[in-house]
Amino acid sequence: MHVTYSPEGGDVQRWSFDPDRVRQSEAELIEKRYGQNWDKFRADVQSGSAKARRVLLWHLMRRDHHTLRFEDLPDFYTGELLVEHSADELAALKDRLMKANLSDEDREQMLVALDIEITEALARGEQIEGKATSNNAD
Repeated sequence: MHVTYSPEGGDVQRWSFDPDRVRQSEAELIEKRYGQNWDKFRADVQSGSAKARRVLLWHLMRRDHHTLRFEDLPDFYTGELLVEHSADELAALKDRLMKANLSDEDREQMLVALDIEITEALARGEQIEGKATSNNAD
């Protein structure tokens, strides 16, 4: 996923975050700070939890500022932190959605939303790994 922090009057910072590429020691720190297990943290970041996203920002900022304490993280506006799924993540979500036990109406609504996000990701120049993409809508 892509994370963009755009503080008012500050420099925009961007990161790529792959939850499968976090060291165990860092995951344990995140769990301790978040107060939930790793899987719950991952799900909550994706579902939009403000607390999970604040902990994520702290984790990402600590990559450059190793001694940054959570308490010293700026109190930012929620709109200043944007979390976007990569095209690959969205394609995987779409594949899982196709197999999920949902009503046709619910599935269709979710597929439309995912297709919009996939189109936006492709417009950002991303590729879906293993799939050829074109500029034409399917």
